[in-house]
Amino acid sequence: MRRFAYATAALALAFGPLVCHGDSSYQEMTQVTGGQLVDSLTSIPILGKKFKSLTDPVTTTTMVHGNQKAVVTSQTTEIYDLDKQEVIHIDTAHKQYSVDTFADMRKAMAQAPANMNQAQAQAAPAPQAQAPPSNLQYSFSVSVKDTGLQQMMSGLNATQHILTLTATVTDTSNPGNSATYTTTSEIWTTPDLPEEMKDSQDFDAHFQQALMSGVDLSAYMGMLQSASSNGAAMTQMFASNPGAAGAFAQAGKEMSKINGTPILVKTSMGGSGTGAAGSQGNNPSGSQPAPDNGGSSSGLPTSIGGALGSLFGKKKSQPANPPTSSASSSQTPGETVLLETTTQDTNFSHDSVPPSSFEVPAGFKQVPSPLAQALAKAPNQAAPAN
Repeated sequence: MRRFAYATAALALAFGPLVCHGDSSYQEMTQVTGGQLVDSLTSIPILGKKFKSLTDPVTTTTMVHGNQKAVVTSQTTEIYDLDKQEVIHIDTAHKQYSVDTFADMRKAMAQAPANMNQAQAQAAPAPQAQAPPSNLQYSFSVSVKDTGLQQMMSGLNATQHILTLTATVTDTSNPGNSATYTTTSEIWTTPDLPEEMKDSQDFDAHFQQALMSGVDLSAYMGMLQSASSNGAAMTQMFASNPGAAGAFAQAGKEMSKINGTPILVKTSMGGSGTGAAGSQGNNPSGSQPAPDNGGSSSGLPTSIGGALGSLFGKKKSQPANPPTSSASSSQTPGETVLLETTTQDTNFSHDSVPPSSFEVPAGFKQVPSPLAQALAKAPNQAAPAN
């Protein structure tokens, strides 16, 4: 069904604007639900107050009504209006708003390649420091398990998958010194794309078509292609590590096992460390480990071994804190959970969306948008063709 949604969007761009039938809305809730990192930050007196809201849920409500769409959080609202050809950005916290017209957005896209070329020409080349040879070896693995569990979520049939991503860093000059990072996701998918999500995707396709109408984007697409090439170069460099190429192939094969639309994802990130840095918290003799050499090739660098020693503080074979969610329950015993998050789509509805959802609240002050300010600084750039 996800491929069907993408095909629908492509047809919309090819054959004309989509018509939204009726109103629709849904909510997405994201929340940090725990982990050693959260416990550490909130327990520090100086930082505790600043991070006290770290675990508060963040809810995003998406609403579609005809040729209007609103994306609302507790702090901001984005209103897309195809009839007025404008996007309104509302800052709820500061009671102010700004407006970007499609014409200004087209102008910014037309100017982007020239601005990027100018910035690259003005940037001084960074000195190329020769990196010392490294004895660090990396290995990666990806696996997806279909647990066979099924249940109803928000009125939808959902199936559970467990996705596990693992990266291990080993010092070949000291094989006992290693670090393992693990991300485990409990993913619940529904085989059908919810109609409310489809309405939102259809609107996005209509919005893109209206925005790009009459615009020569050849230079802009060339800029994006250049950026994509740089990303591919980085991927190729990453894949040069032994075992990485096979891991990429395995990742694609495993990810293809996850079918449907995710409506609930619980993710747990953590890991374990072995060797002197990773076992500081369990040194029975009380003696100090050998001093770190600041990141030379004779051992794991401070950023890896030291971080694992201070955050994990355990060898892989030692018991860790008991897991606090079903996602973390599939992690390897002995691993410390650093961070747990949950994202869930709920409250799918075709009830009428109130007109006030697409209006700026009374008393809010209009201010220039960042886009308008950027365009004001470059008044001599050529405007795009209409």
